[in-house]
Amino acid sequence: MPQGGPPPALTGTEQRAAEQIFGDRLPLATRYVAHLCSTGIEHGLLGPREIPRMWSRHVLNCAVLATELPSGATVADVGSGAGLPGIALAVARPDVIFQLIEPMERRVQWLDTVTRDLGLDNVTVIRARAEEVADEVMADVVTARAVSALKKLLPLTAPLMDDGGELLLLKGRSAAQEIDAAAKVLKKYRLRRPQAELLGEDLLDEPTTVVRIPRR
Repeated sequence: MPQGGPPPALTGTEQRAAEQIFGDRLPLATRYVAHLCSTGIEHGLLGPREIPRMWSRHVLNCAVLATELPSGATVADVGSGAGLPGIALAVARPDVIFQLIEPMERRVQWLDTVTRDLGLDNVTVIRARAEEVADEVMADVVTARAVSALKKLLPLTAPLMDDGGELLLLKGRSAAQEIDAAAKVLKKYRLRRPQAELLGEDLLDEPTTVVRIPRR
């Protein structure tokens, strides 16, 4: 079993970004990073090589999405895994309700343990596949990160979105190609043309790419 380690120290750029994103909840975010670097590694949620870049590549990369969430909104995070972006966002936005959807039992157990330890009363963990809860979950915003290509991801996420809601999907450099490949699926689910946006350009060394897709 891979062994975890202590969380990395924040660099100057990361410190400034973390302070702006998390504010007085930065100690809670630091505690979450400690979980990721220890039990998260031991449970196989992330590889040990990710420890040095846990802040930059994972937590801050996700948490920068916090400014895009409406106050009081309900957010469904599909394939939540290590709580990225769900827990990172829940720490940054205690005024938003999060539903973390994850089918794997050991991941669900880890998510439950971490959310309890962090005292995140704005988080509910749901053990299910996204398609199994399409009739139950109606979220204002649906998020996902590193789940699958957009063409395959839309059938999992779009049915969870309430009327007037939107998808905010964290993507990499292939976002434009994924958008082109998903044209037929977008039409099927009555979704508008996606917009690929960069978030955190003034905060992060590597901005976060988000694909924003409102319902028609």
